[in-house]
Amino acid sequence: MANEHATPAGTPFNETRRFRIMQRVIGALKPLVSWWLGRGNGGRLGRSLMLFRFQGRTSGKWYETPVGYARQGSVVVVVTSPTYRWWRNIVGETPVQVRLDGSWKDAQARIVAPTDPDYDETITLLVATRGPRMLQGFGVDIDATGQLTPSGRAAAAERVHLVRIDVGADAAPATAA
Repeated sequence: MANEHATPAGTPFNETRRFRIMQRVIGALKPLVSWWLGRGNGGRLGRSLMLFRFQGRTSGKWYETPVGYARQGSVVVVVTSPTYRWWRNIVGETPVQVRLDGSWKDAQARIVAPTDPDYDETITLLVATRGPRMLQGFGVDIDATGQLTPSGRAAAAERVHLVRIDVGADAAPATAA
């Protein structure tokens, strides 16, 4: 399946002027979206966005940001662009908190790289729950069966970061200040 979200010159969407404008709009709306998601279950917005709380790896300060997600059972997947920097705070198995279904839950987050044994499973979960367009928007090619093409796998390492979050009883408690 060709990447219909790339510009005619083949530039992925997340490297375009339109994406940079979208980042500014999202930044301006972030306080309102965070407030909305923090009340109750977030309504319709809560179906595709959640609040993600993590600790700064050097400062130790807790941060909270709204993120798009895909979920299947106790596994949550967040896709982010390398242009955002929050994912750099996820090192190894990192204790985090997520606001899902109207409450904060302790979880473990980790970056899933193309060399990770869980990478293909994570891609499959993402495509099955959110469709291929999310990855295609980052310039990552997905075939008709929902799998990465060879060129998509090569592009994924540079154009997208997958954060796999395991929510549940096995998660070490994260303590936000």
